[in-house]
Amino acid sequence: MLKELQIKNFAIIDDISIKFSNGFNVLTGETGVGKTLVIEAINILLGERASTELIRDNEEKLIVQGFFDLSKSPKAIHYLKSEKLIENIDEASDIFISREVTKLGKNRSFINGIFIQVSTLKRLGSFFLDLHGQHDHQYLLDWQTHIDIIDAFGGENALACLNNYKLLYQEYINLLKSLKQLIKLKKDKEFKTEDLHFRINEIEKLELKENEEENLEEQKNILKNYEKIFYLCSESINLLNNERQESKSIVDDISKITKNLEELSKIDKKFERYFIELGGFFSIINELNDFLKDYIENLEFNAEKLDWVQERLFKISEIKKKYGLSIEEIKKYLIKLKNELDGFANLDYQIEELKIQFKNLKEKLVQAAIELSNKRSQTINNFTKEVKNELKDLNFKSVEFVVKHNLNVIESEQKKDSLFCLNVNNNKVWPNNNGIDNIEFLISLNKGETPKKLEKIASGGEISRIMLALKSLISGIDNIITMVFDEIDVGIGGQTALIVGKKLYNISKNCQVICITHLPQIAAFADSHYYIEKATHEERTIIKIKNLKEINDRIKEISRMLSGLTKSEISLMHAKELLKEAEKIKSKNKYINGEKIRIGN
Repeated sequence: MLKELQIKNFAIIDDISIKFSNGFNVLTGETGVGKTLVIEAINILLGERASTELIRDNEEKLIVQGFFDLSKSPKAIHYLKSEKLIENIDEASDIFISREVTKLGKNRSFINGIFIQVSTLKRLGSFFLDLHGQHDHQYLLDWQTHIDIIDAFGGENALACLNNYKLLYQEYINLLKSLKQLIKLKKDKEFKTEDLHFRINEIEKLELKENEEENLEEQKNILKNYEKIFYLCSESINLLNNERQESKSIVDDISKITKNLEELSKIDKKFERYFIELGGFFSIINELNDFLKDYIENLEFNAEKLDWVQERLFKISEIKKKYGLSIEEIKKYLIKLKNELDGFANLDYQIEELKIQFKNLKEKLVQAAIELSNKRSQTINNFTKEVKNELKDLNFKSVEFVVKHNLNVIESEQKKDSLFCLNVNNNKVWPNNNGIDNIEFLISLNKGETPKKLEKIASGGEISRIMLALKSLISGIDNIITMVFDEIDVGIGGQTALIVGKKLYNISKNCQVICITHLPQIAAFADSHYYIEKATHEERTIIKIKNLKEINDRIKEISRMLSGLTKSEISLMHAKELLKEAEKIKSKNKYINGEKIRIGN
């Protein structure tokens, strides 16, 4: 339940705080004072879109905060644990949610001080709070939502059947997708095989070797610079051996100096270092001299080889460019192509294996779908009776309510996928994520008329009462512990308004109810009554909220709602009578452990 709501800098709201009770909470006030802003704030707190236009003028950000007790909502507790927002059930009784929206468009959300995504708020709110706003009429008029209402009314057993079916259905979809891919692959086998053979042959024909590209580049560089290499090597040999002068070569001179240093070092140790280092240098010079002579002796220019090397490098470059891969990656790609080609050899076997799996899974899905459909049929029987009773309670005197339930049988030629459809009782049925059923509510409000679709029959006020009847049935079901009603009183009045007030009060015995109303007949049933009014502070409009705890304050507000007057003796007398009548009706509907005990008529 929502224990406390704090709103700051929200439209014309400056800074208010509302502490709600566990039962029936009613908010009243003149038209246009901002009652609906409270509902919008709750919406924003639980993940709905928040526009920067809602920020109060001359303020930088709006803040909405709420304190919740979610200890009676197992689904909410499970979700909070899964998101690591609480560790145990005890923490669920004190959940603090905060949301901020700045003028710069920054949007921050927190649960117990932990930063979270807005989607987390929305998901959490769906587990414990149900809000009836101005768009819920459209929700009820959309027949595709009726199946969700039936499943919710069916309780945990129905939802368990639905979840079991959904798991099988998702597995069914995935397996069907894999099977279709293999069947398509088989159809494309000839073209694919030819393409794979071409790619494999193209790569294998090159006979790519490790480090081949680097070696070829080196060979190309040598062959293209043959003359320069020959000249530099020859000149180096001449210099080392002094072949163009009469004096001895560098090699001979260094050899003589080395021998002299050897003799000197025997006499004076100071020469020893130079003898050792020059000895090493002499060894390198000798080795270089031999290498150059051998290298130049084997050096030759071959124009044909140069052409071959350049052609080879071009082919390697082309295949790298074609596949967008390096040489090493092309080698790995070749292995992948061969494996894919080998896979074609087993394609027929894979398809047959998958068909067997698919057939077995389809049988399981059919059984789960039938079980779910049967569960819905049982639920519909009870649901229809309960809805009729609720509608009669809401002053529909000659109402007929029918739930149209049939299988989603394939009738048009547009859906001919024999693999996808299910065979249920010799009918080809088209499954979806919700099962194989089509469910739609039909209603007749006048005796002798055939039940028709809701949008064909009901007015705005009647739709509000029908929605209230449905919400009355699912209150307390599926973990919903708070229900919020805005504009539930559209199009109703008089005795019907009193009946609606009684119905809302009865719902509040199963879960917390927060309701904005203009009708005194509804406000009279409140456990906690809040009066909202506009005021001026420092030349700015603000909203004030007062908890009408005193009976005289409630009488004055009910009087205002009845006639627009708070001091009229007649109006005050009527307000007292209305409150007394409401208390009388409330006393006839006692609850023991959540079960309603009726006293009298």
